[in-house]
Amino acid sequence: MKIIVYINFILTLILIGVAIWIIGFQKSKVVYTDGQSNLINNTSYVDTCGEDCKKQIAEILNSSKNSIVEPTPIEITKTIIVTPAPITNRNQVAYIPISGGVTTTSSDWYDAPNTDFYLDIEKNYSKNYIATWNASLKVAHGNGTAFARLFDVTHGIAVNGSEVKLTDNSNLTQLFSGNLSFWSGNNLYRVQFKSLNTFEITFGGGQIKIVY
Repeated sequence: MKIIVYINFILTLILIGVAIWIIGFQKSKVVYTDGQSNLINNTSYVDTCGEDCKKQIAEILNSSKNSIVEPTPIEITKTIIVTPAPITNRNQVAYIPISGGVTTTSSDWYDAPNTDFYLDIEKNYSKNYIATWNASLKVAHGNGTAFARLFDVTHGIAVNGSEVKLTDNSNLTQLFSGNLSFWSGNNLYRVQFKSLNTFEITFGGGQIKIVY
């Protein structure tokens, strides 16, 4: 496209040169005689290019102007290629059920019988696990507050994030914990629960959910 424009520009210059030459050619010399029929050339010239001559020059210039081809703009499109993320395996989920049906009026943490279980979280599942648990509790006559938690018997400490509570509800209600933090190794765990004001409370069972 640039070459075409350049050629048109050269042709325009040539046409303009031709027009100038025509103007010069149309000029006639004014001749004088010295009385002896000898022609004397005068250095001054008179422009004798008439209306027809000027019209021809104008047509030449217009035709050269029209012959210049404007470059056609090129539209550039940009293609974006999106590479999909690799498909990874979905997380697996495991559940550990915990039996219930236990009642107490203790205001201290009470070991719920038949709730013991062993768990080696990293060996049996993964180091990058997410674990929670839910417990069903109720308070007799809907009066008082019940607490429950998981207890690490091996290390003698409560499992961090496991404590839940229920207040003034006589129906078995599922309560959900936050994320649990288990110690590494194969440890013994059990459920503990207590009553705030020694009113009868019931642990109806629960389960641990492990995503790994």
